[in-house]
Amino acid sequence: MQELDWCLRMLLAALCGGIIGFERKSKAKNAGIRTHALIALGAALVMIVSKYGFFDLLKITHSNWAVDPSRIAAQVVSGIGFLGAGTIINRHDQIIDGLTTAAGIWVTGAIGLAYGSGLYSIGIIGTACVLLAEILGKYIDQFALRQGNGFSCFISLNGTISDLHIIIDELNDKYFKAPLKYVVYNYDNGKVTCRIFGELKSRALSEEVFEDLATMQNVNNVELE
Repeated sequence: MQELDWCLRMLLAALCGGIIGFERKSKAKNAGIRTHALIALGAALVMIVSKYGFFDLLKITHSNWAVDPSRIAAQVVSGIGFLGAGTIINRHDQIIDGLTTAAGIWVTGAIGLAYGSGLYSIGIIGTACVLLAEILGKYIDQFALRQGNGFSCFISLNGTISDLHIIIDELNDKYFKAPLKYVVYNYDNGKVTCRIFGELKSRALSEEVFEDLATMQNVNNVELE
């Protein structure tokens, strides 16, 4: 019966991980159903092995020998950091992106550990909280952006730094109180990738700036931060 319980823990972990992955994939993120399901399943499996895999040694060793159930499971927390870093860094444009997905991967690992420990209710509540944060958080972020005057976005354009300055000058005249600032991440083969940021005028909206940038011919990609 105990082995059936272990199998149930792994199945529930994979299921909840897959549900979180489905939400990420619906937003066209790289880490989708398979990635999240495997992370949760692996974390649950590691937790089960860490918690129950060494008790047979107690029968063949002296009575003072003890098992630390957290010893192997603790490595999941640090090990998932490598996966998280891979989702954040976009090497093609050298832009930092995917922080939400990376955080979701880390929490998915924790949910897997919870199921592996037999904490079913914690795993279910954790999954629900992740889905609420990822689904509702988007709209709360947009609301917060509308309340403030700050603006920041990543853009990729065909051209030179001079072309970037032309775009910035045009945006300054329409939308911003003070001249925009920018940070160039990549400038190679006639392509510029950068972040621009500044303070909007009182009646200007971030969406207006985004739409204006998106319609410019030499701008390939725009992403609000």
